[in-house]
Amino acid sequence: MSTRLRSLCLAAAVTATTITALTAGAGTAAAAVTTTCKPVANIFTMQADGDLWLYQHADPVNGSGSWAGAKHIGNGWGGKTFAGADGRIYNITTWGDLRRLRYNGTGWDTFPGGVQYETIGSGWQRYLTERGKITVDATGRIYTLEGDQLRWWFFNEETRAWAPGSGGILDVGWGRFDAVTASGKGGLQARDSSGALHRFRHQGFDQLFQAYDVIPATRWRGYDKFFSAGGDVYYAVRPDTGQLLWNRFAEEDVSNWRTSTGSVIGTDWGTDVDITATTTDCTVTGLEESPYAPRDERVHATAILTPEGGGTHLVNSVADNKITDTHSTGSGWATDTIAGKYVGISRPVTVDGAGTAVVAATNVSFGEVELHTLRGGQWQRTGLRGGMDWAPTVTHRSNNTLAVYGASDFHDQTRGHVYVREQLPNGEFASWRPFGDRSSIYTGKPVVFTRGDVTTIVMDIHGTGQQDWFRHTPGSTPVRMGTFPKSDRGVTFTGDGKGGILAFGLKDVNGVLRPAVLREKADRSGFEDSWQIIESDIGNGGAYNHLDALLLPNGTIAMSLLSQNSRVFVTTSVAPGSTQFHPWQQVSPDTGGFIWPTTLALTRTGELALASRTDYSAHWLWTAPVPAEPSPTLQFTGGQIN
Repeated sequence: MSTRLRSLCLAAAVTATTITALTAGAGTAAAAVTTTCKPVANIFTMQADGDLWLYQHADPVNGSGSWAGAKHIGNGWGGKTFAGADGRIYNITTWGDLRRLRYNGTGWDTFPGGVQYETIGSGWQRYLTERGKITVDATGRIYTLEGDQLRWWFFNEETRAWAPGSGGILDVGWGRFDAVTASGKGGLQARDSSGALHRFRHQGFDQLFQAYDVIPATRWRGYDKFFSAGGDVYYAVRPDTGQLLWNRFAEEDVSNWRTSTGSVIGTDWGTDVDITATTTDCTVTGLEESPYAPRDERVHATAILTPEGGGTHLVNSVADNKITDTHSTGSGWATDTIAGKYVGISRPVTVDGAGTAVVAATNVSFGEVELHTLRGGQWQRTGLRGGMDWAPTVTHRSNNTLAVYGASDFHDQTRGHVYVREQLPNGEFASWRPFGDRSSIYTGKPVVFTRGDVTTIVMDIHGTGQQDWFRHTPGSTPVRMGTFPKSDRGVTFTGDGKGGILAFGLKDVNGVLRPAVLREKADRSGFEDSWQIIESDIGNGGAYNHLDALLLPNGTIAMSLLSQNSRVFVTTSVAPGSTQFHPWQQVSPDTGGFIWPTTLALTRTGELALASRTDYSAHWLWTAPVPAEPSPTLQFTGGQIN
């Protein structure tokens, strides 16, 4: 110990310090990301003989080897020790109890019963051997690595109880990491088996990762004793030399780590059992958050649901952004409000053999994504947080789980991120993961199609006239596959009846929007380079805003759209696998007035259902039997239902 004390360069006086970095989004003015530290960073060491020492690093913001002092503050310590916010110390005893203590600068706080600790849990002994797999951030959130999972915990000091949801899974795929260290509010550095550090940052309120699996351009090796004083200021001990190293991470800077080696600020630190630091001695401000500003998007296609229990439900948003369910009652139709207010709704997915259906929506007030499930005739809500700007999309995979996709373009056009939130096999939802090119401004409602357990996703890129497309499998981050051959308005996917995917959209031909189709390549590696125009004879030669397409049981494709004179038309392909279509068939009356997107769906009895609206409250519904063999016309019946 005396060797280390002699090696400390003691500072005569210390003051709080600040360093500011300017960062910018694409095409925007620089924004300040500022790191501020208290006069000292409090570093605690637990010795092999049970002594606990406090060392005060006097230059945590810049990393010089200046120290303000050291003192002995405890004895009889064992197990595993790690620090949290504002002097809080956590200790896992050798029998697995988790204790909370607090060093106030001059001594230890006293807890009820006159003792200097509070036992807040038991069964934590796994971290006596997996010492690097538990950490706590500046907010008091504890993070643990358990097998493939990242979990969170929060002890409410006012109620003296664990917060609801504690122990929940934040993410999967963490089995490749052998240690994790928290810094600030949700900042995480995870170390893989090679020693490389991967950056994550989790926003607890939105249950969302703002930074995900970022490997910086300038790398710094994560050593066994790796800890943070907050504000992305980190320390590590080199086991081969015993040197104490300092470094600082800049999430918004392409260099990321200040240096690739760290700065040596002390020696003889190699014999400590645990080394840890108060996680609030440094703070960082100006990092990207989620200033959600949901869009007032009311014109969405109607969701058609026909559950096994009977009846038909037409779900959509109305003028005041409420979501309504217009449903058959046996003697007529009734309309109920499911919830409000919302940006819009997704296409529904059926999740079981009983016809249980799920639609997703984004809350107008604060951007929370919600799932609304129709089960047994009753609607049930599941909140997924998220802070999204646009209506989400939900899909059902072959492993019987859901994946929800949403976009948050931050309203200031500086960032436009797209996220996925996956349901796990146990029914829980992991946190939102960002994906895609972080320099692109993704915008709009994600377009998805799931084949087995592989989901194809298309996203608009603001201001470029381009789209990116991705492939996604359960438990992974969606992978960008390239630039999607963009339609001029709207994209919808369906199967081609032979295992492939067809994309339908509207292409501008001499100033007129024409329906068009794009094939997936035979090897499923991507899509053809150009769209094939589908001949139309629907009056005025064009279409409005949206079309829909659906694979029918006989292997053909049904397609619906609105003409420029506001009438509803349908066509079907001439044969299974073909992209040639029969002449268009007008389904709606000549009075027109249809301005809402059309929707196609199969009922529980195998009929083709077609829906549209003439205003917020006037629903129209038609149904037609699906012939066993391809037919040039379908026999629709129905009309306005309310």
